[in-house]
Amino acid sequence: MYIQCTKKMLDKMDLQKIKLFPAAGNDGADGFYSWHVNYITINRRKAIVCMNNLTRYPIILYRPKAKDIARLDERLREGIRAAFTEEGIPAEVTEEYLQNCGAAEYSKTAGRSLVANLSKLCQTVGYYAELLDEDSVIQGRISLALGRYMVKFGNEYKYPSEELLRGLCKMKNLPEESGEHLLQIENYQLKIRLMLDDYDIWRRILIPSRSSFRQLHRVIQETFGWFNYHLHEFTVIDETYQPKRETPLYAYPVKIRIVDSNDPEAEDYLEPDKYEVKYEDRMNLRDIFQETERCIYTYDFGDCWEHEILLEKVVKNSSNRVPCLLESKGERPPEDVGGEEGYKEYLRAISDPEVPDHDFMIQWAETTRAEERTVEEINRSLQVYY
Repeated sequence: MYIQCTKKMLDKMDLQKIKLFPAAGNDGADGFYSWHVNYITINRRKAIVCMNNLTRYPIILYRPKAKDIARLDERLREGIRAAFTEEGIPAEVTEEYLQNCGAAEYSKTAGRSLVANLSKLCQTVGYYAELLDEDSVIQGRISLALGRYMVKFGNEYKYPSEELLRGLCKMKNLPEESGEHLLQIENYQLKIRLMLDDYDIWRRILIPSRSSFRQLHRVIQETFGWFNYHLHEFTVIDETYQPKRETPLYAYPVKIRIVDSNDPEAEDYLEPDKYEVKYEDRMNLRDIFQETERCIYTYDFGDCWEHEILLEKVVKNSSNRVPCLLESKGERPPEDVGGEEGYKEYLRAISDPEVPDHDFMIQWAETTRAEERTVEEINRSLQVYY
């Protein structure tokens, strides 16, 4: 494994204990076992940014201490294990890759294009800083996002995550298009039901368990056709919960509230002495669904559209890397219709030509109803979330 360090990184290292070789040459795999490394500051916190030479795939070590820098090659290997696990790459494939990397050899950076890519990556890390785990040096989740950020390869733009799979296929002597078959990803089958009496409106989705609650929020918005105009939150209630529409959400026994960290007013209505407070961009689905089978998603605190999210099935060793809609039933109410009672008035108005607001309601609904789309069209749009 060649670890090619910038001057900033070398300045933090004890070069009397780490032998520095001349600029690294060919590692025998077009740079697949070589990494460029830089030392940067993100929001006044230190980080080590590692980029694979061939694939431009990123590994981040956050808030490293002196002992982490002294053991940089070991920490990089731990980071690779964590990120590859998040990607769904089987442990045996990861270990084969690390074995092929061999012993670490340190050198200076080599090649302008690689240094330029590394600099761009360091800048991009700042955009995804909210995904960093403050309590761990080894980061895995941020690599998922950074690996899906397009990078320039010569005259082309590609995704590092896709290039990583191609590299692993080549390592395993498999056709490049076999990358998906390497993966072993845990997926959740969720049924998301709009909690409205007398109306059967739901969506059944398949989504990787590693997904964040922010990603689940986006998937719910996309599959129901909401416009994402309003605030939202997830609520985990205790195991004695039985869904009763006549009981308002605030009356349920709350264990955890999962809120949007980008909402400046979120702190105003939270009561952390009564329940745990988590942030949706820092919580994976498996963090919750390992302990419970149900939670509530509320969209628009005015109309108060509550959705029950039920874990129906855990699908092991799937190659499904992105959320997808499996089935759907029912059209969701128009945005800003006035909650459940407003929805009933709306349905009455559009079904009876004698109602004074009949024509107006039909016209108004055209701008607030969900766009009619097929399952295939919705699934194509869901690709952007990964």
